[in-house]
Amino acid sequence: MSSLLADDSTPLTDPAQAVAYMASGGKPRERWVIGTEHEKIGWWPDRGRHPDWADPRGIRALLETLAAEAGWAATREGDDIIALARGKATITLEPGGQLELSGAPLARLAETAAELDAHFEEITKYSAPLGIIWSGLGLAPTVGPDAMPRMPKARYGIMRRYLPTRGALAARMMHQTCTVQANYDFADEADAFRKLRLSLYVQPFVMAAWANSPVVEGRPVVERTFRGRIWEATDDDRYRYPARFLDVDCGFADYVAWAWQVPMFFIRREGRSVDCAGLVFGEFVKNGFEGYRANLGDFIVHLSTLFPDARLKTHLEVRGADMGDRAHVLALPALHAGLLYDDAALEAGLKLFEGVDHAALMACRRAVPIAGLAAELAGRPLAEWGREIVQIARDGLSRWEPEAVPLLDPIVADVDAGTCPADRVRGIFDGDVGALLAATRVC
Repeated sequence: MSSLLADDSTPLTDPAQAVAYMASGGKPRERWVIGTEHEKIGWWPDRGRHPDWADPRGIRALLETLAAEAGWAATREGDDIIALARGKATITLEPGGQLELSGAPLARLAETAAELDAHFEEITKYSAPLGIIWSGLGLAPTVGPDAMPRMPKARYGIMRRYLPTRGALAARMMHQTCTVQANYDFADEADAFRKLRLSLYVQPFVMAAWANSPVVEGRPVVERTFRGRIWEATDDDRYRYPARFLDVDCGFADYVAWAWQVPMFFIRREGRSVDCAGLVFGEFVKNGFEGYRANLGDFIVHLSTLFPDARLKTHLEVRGADMGDRAHVLALPALHAGLLYDDAALEAGLKLFEGVDHAALMACRRAVPIAGLAAELAGRPLAEWGREIVQIARDGLSRWEPEAVPLLDPIVADVDAGTCPADRVRGIFDGDVGALLAATRVC
């Protein structure tokens, strides 16, 4: 969730206002861009633990140095930096100290690659004097969530109190997981929901192909993506999307109707987070809360607290993948750009999934954490689906940005072999979590 929260005090009284807000994201094709986000796990090799917040060599010191020496502008809560911004990119912290880059909206995947390389180089430069390295695993493999560091954002305290009442693995989601995700534009309502529908169909394959979290608390587990398992026990209200989203006539009003029924975490007033966790958003709009009335900014923040594997705001976000190495970080936006930004590929992708209903998709999703690419969808293993998905994406990318097609090569190789990053992690893990974090270092 972004630390750069919306501030729109327009009174909100009617779902139609929320529909209009989401529809305002529509853009002509020539303005479509791609934004890539990824999270990394910090580690002190010389101390054998994750870097904490307040230590002179810890995460606060890294952020302060980036602000002082690298041109990043700091956002603070009190004296604490909680986010950095430079241009249209941001660096934020997840609850357990995972470091997230939300990249700038970029027109070409070649720019994304350059941005990623510059970010890794910069974080390496400023982390080295602090003795910190950053791993590209999808889950911190060392300790349980209670032993992970705690970041000082006030909203995280609210989430820590509420989410464990909703799911047994919610604390792990907050403090241990890392993802790579990508963001896309749409032209209008129809285009938004064609892209959402295909993205939801594709995410079980993405989760399997990018699976990279097979070690938990120092031990191998049966799951290839334990992160994928965690989402199933975090908060069904905000993770499980309605079957309606796969209907061809679904629209913004349906998405808003779902969001209206999901409980909130907090609202922002006078620069502070007001705890209203558990209050259904629609009830807040109708009745207010402790004298506060709903505004459009509250809805914008609320959208960022909904966690389906693909979600809509004024753009589309795809969220199914575990974090990985450089090649997998870059392959994720490339795959979806090929599928979503070329009309012929988008149509071919939707045609591929004709006849697959919500129940079948959810059954496949439940099987993915353990089975990976062998999980079946409509009687066929995901590896078979993946070959067709990737070919459609390659065709689309060859028309959208031909030079970027090789970014898909690592996924082609894995699908052909029926393997994923987690299989390679299992092959190198010998019980030493520090060595594993070093071996999966990205910066």
